[in-house]
Amino acid sequence: MIEEVTIRNVGGVASATLRFDRGLTVITGESGAGKSSLVRALELLGGKRSQSAFLRSGEEEGSVEAVLAGVSGERAGGAFTEEEDGSVLFARRTFSRSGRNRTFFQDRAVPLSTFSSVMNEEMRIQSQFAQIELLDPKRQMEILDFCGGDEVSALKEALSRTFTGALECDRSLRAAKAREQEVKTRFQDGEAILTAAKALKLVPGCEGAWESQVQNLSLRLETLKRIKENLLRITGGTAGQGLLDLLESSGLDLLRTIEDDEGRLGKLFNEGLERLQVFVREASNMTAGQSVEEMERERDLLEKRAGILRKLKRATGTATAEEFLNWCEEAKTASEWMREQERLSSELTEKGRALRKEAARLAAELRALRSEAAAKLEREVNLHLAGLAMEDCRFSVRLSGLEKIRSTGADDVSFTLAAGGRGETPVNRTASGGELSRILLALQLSLPEASLPPTLVFDEVEAGLGGRAAVLAGYKLRDLSRRCQVILVTHEATIASLAEHHYMVRKNGESVEAVRLDEDERAAEIARMLSGDSGLPEALEHAKKLLSGRHEAAGSAVNLNPQVRSLK
Repeated sequence: MIEEVTIRNVGGVASATLRFDRGLTVITGESGAGKSSLVRALELLGGKRSQSAFLRSGEEEGSVEAVLAGVSGERAGGAFTEEEDGSVLFARRTFSRSGRNRTFFQDRAVPLSTFSSVMNEEMRIQSQFAQIELLDPKRQMEILDFCGGDEVSALKEALSRTFTGALECDRSLRAAKAREQEVKTRFQDGEAILTAAKALKLVPGCEGAWESQVQNLSLRLETLKRIKENLLRITGGTAGQGLLDLLESSGLDLLRTIEDDEGRLGKLFNEGLERLQVFVREASNMTAGQSVEEMERERDLLEKRAGILRKLKRATGTATAEEFLNWCEEAKTASEWMREQERLSSELTEKGRALRKEAARLAAELRALRSEAAAKLEREVNLHLAGLAMEDCRFSVRLSGLEKIRSTGADDVSFTLAAGGRGETPVNRTASGGELSRILLALQLSLPEASLPPTLVFDEVEAGLGGRAAVLAGYKLRDLSRRCQVILVTHEATIASLAEHHYMVRKNGESVEAVRLDEDERAAEIARMLSGDSGLPEALEHAKKLLSGRHEAAGSAVNLNPQVRSLK
């Protein structure tokens, strides 16, 4: 519970310290006195988003500090208390006109989200805006599930995990299908291309190597052809007469016509012919084993491989052999992924089917528990409403099934009210502001003990009530204060008189101050609330009667509904 709150530069408050006790504490004051500044400070303490408008005029920074006692180790705040702290949590929040916020526990900085999460477990603020929240089906479902206790909470958690798991399976399957389509588009005809690429025996730089080999072969082929042609011209080949044959026959004919008694010319001719024949043999030996046809086939093969590679590059949108090789590696990986994904998709499909089946089972079990909780909540709220002068009203909790399961179940909930002979309709259509206030209070009283925070703050929650309804609401608030600390900002004198502790907010020059009242001061303040004049004798006497009779009145309030109790 909150033991102390210190406020600096929030709204109209320059500096104020309020010390709170157990039970019911009321905060009163004239309209415009600055009560909203205190509420604003408590909202900031609860983690509400700050605004520069919350700062006191002319100031650059404001702060709210609180001392919270009895912080349970089972709640999030227990993580910040040490043994020597004695279950006391020191919370502090500062905010500035520049928008900078800083939050602390035990003087250690923590993120605002953590601060808000912890403080929302320690305190809850109910204002007239809570009536609007009450109209929200989501909020109604939260209230109903609170009444289901730990069993509903555990089942919701299991359903959420199961539902999330099923969604993850579906998302993974959709992602796999999208990836599969992408792979098929990018690696269209991939198997045929990989087969063709395998036959080419590609290596990095092969394009340049093939081009060099083709050029080399072309040059060698041209040279070989010229050699072959010249040798063929000289020798005449196997069937024809070449230059060598012609030279030999012509030389012999010449020697027969020339007188060569010494045989010198014949010897020269024979030697020359023999050397020429040796030349021809040597030249022929140098080209032996070299085939024009083989070289042409080798060149044509290289050109064909280069042509196939060009086609494959066009088909795959790559510019070089290296890029194409990378594409091939990716295609291989994609092909392996496709084969593996087929197996994984089958497993995911089966897992998703099993999770959806389990989610349906859990949702059905959750619906059964919610139906039980709804019946209990109806009974308890109606008992409390009878004690709040709404005897002719019938509060109901209606569950309706959904076609599709959600992470929170397969149900919608609607709080309805039947009153004054009217048929049952949702509370947002028929309930007045005063009725909503009492329904909200009855719901708080009906919630299980474990769902109540250590501190509840009500900001004019009795708005719209008057007369007997306001008095009864005060009794109920006092009953609630036996279960947790209740701080109430109110304009209702009869309710204020029922509190154990009383703060009055008033203007003091340019600032706002909160003063704790003693018994006489309380009488004067309640007289002012009754008549507008704290010194009016009749109002003062009435106020004193209200204060002196509050213990007896509290007993009478209990007797109004001896069966009223909270859900356990």
